[in-house]
Order: sequence, then C-alpha cells, then structure tokens
Amino acid sequence: MTLFRVCLASLLLVVAACGDSNPNPEVTPDAGQPRPDAGGGTPDAGDETPDAGGGTPDAGDETPDAGTETPDSGTETPDAGTETPDAGTETPDAGTETPDAGTETPDAGTETSDAGEPPARSVIDNWGFEEWPGALPAKWYGSTSNISPDDVRLETTNAFEGRNAARLSNPLTAHRRFSTLAKSMPAGRYSCTYQVRGNGDVRNAFFDDDYSSYSAYTSVNSKEWKAVAYNFNLAANVFDTFELIFSIRNTSGEHLFVDDVRCVRADEPCDAVSCETWQRCVNATATCEPLSGRCQDAADCNEWQSCDETHTCVVAADRCTRHADCAETPATPVCEQATHLCVAGDPCAGVTCSHAATSCNPTTGVCELAEGACFTTYDCVGALPACDAATRRCVAAAHPSNIIRNGGFESWDTYSIPYYGNHYIPDYWYGMDNGIADPGTEIKPTRLVPYTNAVHGGSLALQFVVPIQVAERFSLEKFNVPSGSYSCSYRVRGHGSIRHRTYSSGGWSAQTDFLAVDSDAWQPVFFRFTGNVRDWRLILYPSRSVADRDHLQIDDVVCTKD
Repeated sequence: MTLFRVCLASLLLVVAACGDSNPNPEVTPDAGQPRPDAGGGTPDAGDETPDAGGGTPDAGDETPDAGTETPDSGTETPDAGTETPDAGTETPDAGTETPDAGTETPDAGTETSDAGEPPARSVIDNWGFEEWPGALPAKWYGSTSNISPDDVRLETTNAFEGRNAARLSNPLTAHRRFSTLAKSMPAGRYSCTYQVRGNGDVRNAFFDDDYSSYSAYTSVNSKEWKAVAYNFNLAANVFDTFELIFSIRNTSGEHLFVDDVRCVRADEPCDAVSCETWQRCVNATATCEPLSGRCQDAADCNEWQSCDETHTCVVAADRCTRHADCAETPATPVCEQATHLCVAGDPCAGVTCSHAATSCNPTTGVCELAEGACFTTYDCVGALPACDAATRRCVAAAHPSNIIRNGGFESWDTYSIPYYGNHYIPDYWYGMDNGIADPGTEIKPTRLVPYTNAVHGGSLALQFVVPIQVAERFSLEKFNVPSGSYSCSYRVRGHGSIRHRTYSSGGWSAQTDFLAVDSDAWQPVFFRFTGNVRDWRLILYPSRSVADRDHLQIDDVVCTKD
C-alpha cells in the first residue's frame, strides 16, 4: 500500500508537469506577441516584448514584420473607431495605411479642405518665393518693377510657409513697384491673398497693356503675419504682358516681408466649352459665337460678303468696298458704295488733291504722296525720318522740326553720374535732369556705347549692351511740349527686345509691347502723343540683347508736330 501511494503521487506529478502551464485557457499569445494588459488592449511601450534587434518600439510607431507577428482573428483588439483587421492580417499603425473614405477623420491641424481636394493652385509662378537662384527670386522683378534690386532680399527665417519669403525696402514716401515677370493670363475674375508682416504700406495693381488702378494702401506694423486680399478682373485674355504689382512705401525697421502670394481664377461657364479659333464663348449662354468679322456661313456676314474657308467674311467675287476692288473690270472701275457693285465711271472724278506733291491714282481714286513728300512723320519710312510740317517733305533727324534734342545720338560728352562716377553718354539723355540718377531705375551707363559700324543717319548711333532679361529704362531729359498732335518714330536694329512709353504732367502713356529685334536692317517704330504738357520725356526699355548682331542699336529718334 505504501508503495502504491508513492507510485500514485509520482504519476500525478508527471501529469501536472506535462499539462498546460497557462492558467487562462481562453488566451494563448503567439511567440513574441505583446502581452495583453488587464483590459485586453495593446500594452504600453514598457510592457512590450522587445523585437529581435533588442529595441522596444513605441506604441503605434512601428509596424511589425509579417513574419514576426501574426495576430489571430479573435485575439487582437482593434483601435476603437478605426478599422477592423481582416482575419489573419495585422492591425495597421495610424499613419501607415490610408483608410477607406469615411472611416477616418482628418487631423484638424493639417487639413482644412474637403477630403481628397488639394488646395487651390496659385496662378502666380513661384508664389512662395522658394525658387531664389540668384540676387532676385525666380519669376519676379518684371518690367514694371522700379524698386532697386538691392532692396529685394531673401528672408530665410520666420517665413509664412516653406523656407523663404521676400523682404522689400522703400523708406521713401514715393512708392516703388515690385512685380512678377510678364506672362499670359486668361480673362476672368481673380481673387488673391498674400501674407505680409513688418513695417510699411503696401497696395496692389496689375499691368496688362496698361496699368490698372491701385487698391488702397494697407498699413502694416506687426511682427506677425497678416493676410491681405486683392481682387481684379481681366476683361479679355492677356498675352505675355500680365504683371502682378506690389506697390510699397514708408518702410522702416525690418521693412516689409511678403510670402504666400496666392491668386485663383473663379470658374466660369465657358471654362467647360471648347470653341474654334474663329469663335468666342459667351458666358451668359455657354455657347460659341463667331468673332467680329468671322463666320460660320454667309448668313453671319453682310449681304455683299461671303464666308471663306478660314471662316472670315470677305468681299464677294462680284462686289466691292473700294475702287481698287474694281481694277480687274476696266469697263466698271468705280465702286458704288450704296450697293457695293462695280459700275462705269471715273474713280478720280470729283477728287481734288490739296498738295502739289500729291495726285489722284486712277486705279484707287485716292491722292497719293510723291516720293519724299509727307503729311506726318509716319509717311517718312526711308532714309529721312522726320516730316517738316512747313514744306511737307521728309528731312533728317537733325532738322529743327524734330523736337527731340540729340535724337540722332551725334553728340556725346563725359558726365559725373552719382553712384557710377564719370561716364561718356549721349547729351540730353540719361534723365540727368533728375539731379540724382536713381541706380534702381536708370540703365547702367556702362551699357551705353557710341556705335559706328552701321548707322541710320549721321555718323553715330547708340548701342545698348543689355545681356540680362530684366528691361532697364533709358530716359530722355524732360522738357515742355507746346499744344498740338505729334508723330514720332525711332529706328532699331541688331538682336534684342525693346519697348517704350512717355511720361509728362499729363501722366503716363500706354506702355507698348516688347518688340523682338533680330535683323541687320533698320526698322521703324512709330507712335503719337498730344502736347500742351510739361516735363515730357520719352523712356525706352531695352532688354536681352545678344552679341551675334552687336547687341541692340537705336538711331534717329524724332517727334514732329503734325
């Protein structure tokens, strides 16, 4: 009996040793799996079994490898309110898997738009000033800018967004402009916001083929960023001339910082409509209609016109608008305006030419100028660029009828120019009447060179050497202009681009588009203005000259009274 009791006790000990050591048979953790806490959740970092490398991953910051942890379908509790893992898969860490739409609430501090909708893209290039390859930010400092390049600085601390902002300085009460480079823009209504901080006044405008009106100044005096709104409307498409303008004044201390310039165009009905090149879309109906003078068929034209293959209204084969249209029918050389029909008669009947230098052309019935005669400087397209109103003959630029002093650049002298020292420049130019040449607005005097290799008139011309893209202004000294209408021109050649405008007590003229020049031949540029103004000056904007044609040359600047 004693021996039986000893064997029975030994047997019970063996069975106990071979049994399940887990006192809770309902939960069997996998090898290497974190031990669940009393509440059945994921253990804290301090309660977690280290991985193979010996580290202790932070809760939710590390996704276990597929081969190291395979939670059973019923053994792991998913995060409340998120996503229930499929059987045999693993619970995704927050931020490492994109949940299905509607299962996750976006972080209120990182997203303000609707789920899946990116923020509106600004139509302004380099709107955050992140691209700053040199002394100036990329896509900024357009032709309307007159702030000194030295007053545009890169700011790399405390930007509103990204890494960079722009610092603008102008302590003067007179404003200075800082603008984008010219670009094309579709017609429409635009809403802009930008961020500004510092000390000073700022306002906005835009330039297309002329300056818009300015918004009211916003006075800034804060170290914190402040949002400023600016809205504008483009009535028509703008091609290669649009510039957004920041006008600043009265800056002090750290001056003004600008960042995050966002402009967005409002959607319009016609945005979803595609028209032919000869059509335009009407927003009111969201339909395409022929442009003025264009047509779908003859019904869109006048009764005496037909619609050609280019969808243009043209004079019909048997109709006319002028005598010249009847030149191929000698028996009926006169165009009858009432009917637009060619009829018999004399095109010059009743035509009296008022000047001895003109006569009636029997084909056109129009008085035409004899060679060398003129009514205005616009008629003087040959070697003699100015029109003498007294004789109605074309004359040289040095003639007294030309009100531009030293328009042929024949006279040069050495002048002491503030900030630049002594330089040889053409007389009556370089805006020396300002008293102090502004290095931020006037072209560097080293870019002005007397030129003799090719001239339009006289013995000298002016060469511009402007290898940079930014247009620099070259101005005539101001003078008063008596009442009257004036016709003007200048000649250009070489390789580069140039445009002009005038300024006087009457205000600014419209600024012309840039003229691309790439020719050894002189070509004329014409313009007009009205006198009875004080302090009139002509301003030229040369840019991007190329050495293959000796850069850019100009000669024979003339303005004569009509």
